[in-house]
Amino acid sequence: MEIRQLHYFLMLCKELHFTEAAYKLGISQPTLSQQIRVLEDELGQPLFDRLGKKTVKTEAGNLLEHYALQIVQQLENAKNAIEDLTNLNTGHLRVAVLPSDLDYRLTALLIDFHKEFPNTKVQVIPSIDILNKVLENEVDIGFGLAIQPDSRLNRIPFHTESYSLFVTKDHELADKGIILPADLVNLPLVMYPKGFSGRDLIETWCLSQKIAIDALMETGSATSLFQLVKAGIGATIQPSQLIESFQSLGIRAIPIKDSPTRNLEMFYRTDKYLSQSAKAFLNRMETFF
Repeated sequence: MEIRQLHYFLMLCKELHFTEAAYKLGISQPTLSQQIRVLEDELGQPLFDRLGKKTVKTEAGNLLEHYALQIVQQLENAKNAIEDLTNLNTGHLRVAVLPSDLDYRLTALLIDFHKEFPNTKVQVIPSIDILNKVLENEVDIGFGLAIQPDSRLNRIPFHTESYSLFVTKDHELADKGIILPADLVNLPLVMYPKGFSGRDLIETWCLSQKIAIDALMETGSATSLFQLVKAGIGATIQPSQLIESFQSLGIRAIPIKDSPTRNLEMFYRTDKYLSQSAKAFLNRMETFF
């Protein structure tokens, strides 16, 4: 059994379609079929059932997938550890973050990190599906809302933040010391679309406060939201710390009584080797916020 065959097998497990899996592997469909047959002959068990045009894993296929994933991950860990030993401060770090407000605030951290690790390639990937990206090994580390305990993941809480109402300095509410939940009713707002984690958190909080808000305009960009606030189109409800990035626009952040809060965590797979640069990135995130 060869590592190459396991990679072929795992791709077919993912796609459950011989032609599509072969295309993504860059090989012909007959070659893929032949290699799967070699595996099945060696194990003495069928790994897939071919039901017409449908391909499904057998019980033996499910078992091999479980162990093949571990084998491939451990091999990748070995390669990364040796690379870390021989080529310090090089490599590739992939991180997934909440879109818009969280990735926007990472610029200063990335600049500082690059000074210490100039040869490490960093990819910051905004996503609303961070957990699955980490579990599917599409990224090395996830930074997002706190998740439920999971034995497959190491979790590190790093920040808890409240929300404020952001308005222009000449807004009718600008002189208030604190905003009551009732003040938000019928207030023209510009917000993230529903389905964004920040918007859904606020909607859940509104239900707990027995109020409803209505967005006059929605956009998925933090920069766009604050430009709309500056233009006087509406106010917005965002993490309080964002005022540090947008105060120059002439915008004020007013605390909200019993405001929504969100707990942020970093998480990565327990079976994944973390390079020195990845560990340094985690440490910087803890102190940055």
